[in-house]
Amino acid sequence: MAKIIVACGSGVASSELIVKHITDFFEDHHITGVEVEATDFKKLPDILANYDVYVWIARPNEEIQTIVDRYGIASVNGLPIFTGQSPETSYRDIITALKNMQS
Repeated sequence: MAKIIVACGSGVASSELIVKHITDFFEDHHITGVEVEATDFKKLPDILANYDVYVWIARPNEEIQTIVDRYGIASVNGLPIFTGQSPETSYRDIITALKNMQS
């Protein structure tokens, strides 16, 4: 099962909203086998290595980017989903990351 983590810069409310949008998108497009979770940005360094895709709202800092690079985690800009402006861009990047995992 593929695992996606969503984190925003502070708190979890924005992350939860993005998780809901991604989950709805997956349901609408009959995509299964993907777990989508939200987390507090402060916890991210301790858990990020356990995920396949990282959807961010606040641009990854150096520590997070190092983890992403070290573990080959796909990093996707979630701002378009959050703002509703061209969310298909982020969804396309998520789908591409999930397909790349299968190859």
